[in-house]
Amino acid sequence: MLISKFPNIHWLKRQIHHQFQAPKGSKDVNLPFLGWPTVLLNTSATQAVREDIEGPFSIFMNQKGSSTVGTQQRQVTIKNNAYVVTNNKEVYDLIINNSCPTEVFNIHFGTQFLKDASYCLLHNQTNLLDNPFPSTPSILPQFGLKATWRSATFNQLTKQLMLLHKRPDSSAEAKEMALLAVFEYVLLTEQKEIAHLQQLSSLKNSTKKELVKRLHLAVDYIYAYYAQPIKLEELAQISCLSKYHFLRSFKQAFGIAPYQFIKRIRMQQAIHLLENSSISIQEIAFTIGIENASSLSRMLFQQTGKYPSSYRK
Repeated sequence: MLISKFPNIHWLKRQIHHQFQAPKGSKDVNLPFLGWPTVLLNTSATQAVREDIEGPFSIFMNQKGSSTVGTQQRQVTIKNNAYVVTNNKEVYDLIINNSCPTEVFNIHFGTQFLKDASYCLLHNQTNLLDNPFPSTPSILPQFGLKATWRSATFNQLTKQLMLLHKRPDSSAEAKEMALLAVFEYVLLTEQKEIAHLQQLSSLKNSTKKELVKRLHLAVDYIYAYYAQPIKLEELAQISCLSKYHFLRSFKQAFGIAPYQFIKRIRMQQAIHLLENSSISIQEIAFTIGIENASSLSRMLFQQTGKYPSSYRK
């Protein structure tokens, strides 16, 4: 279901406590299963404090503005270029504190959908053929709290999901397939990142996990503040690592140096704005932290072989 405002938090917590046993949910929609229904929340607010909510597996993102998502792990601030995932039954806080409205688009995956989709996507074909119906509780995905860049593919999948829910003639099957596509994309993205981070040299797995967690503090910061000047020393300090340990570990984990990572993020955001907005090239340059349109054109041509005008639709 698609809802356009935050539900009353006291009502929501009662529903969560009773596993949504009430036969009807928001907008008087019938709830076919116990547990969370699948909910898409698209609303705007300048101020919102949503604390201590035991949520389902969820994706938090913004169409514009910024918000902060927190769990017992830590807090992450995201803008409109990244998303954050929280796990099933993980207690989260969502904080919005801005002078201008923030438009959120959050996807809360229903309990039954999560079980069925996880069983399908986390088992191989042989297992699924031999055991088409799970007889034991499904293994559910577990994510660390971090910001993940919103790729063009991710934006297209979530846009399609939103459009289907806004169209009154969309079938339940079409909505479910679109939801599954988003869920599968997020899982595959996480699996690829985990596999890539295994390249980090470390004697102990616990040391590797701690190092990855610290490096992601820097990545979260880059996603939020890439348009500002960011020094290597600043990122190292955020990660609680010495400058050269941070530099070496970052390059080993992500395949490129921090300054190259920032440059790539600026380029991706520039392409996104060129393709999806009508603002001038000079404004785009200013938005992503580049001094002028000429510098932006030069950067794009060096990296992609194309000038900004090539991306205008």
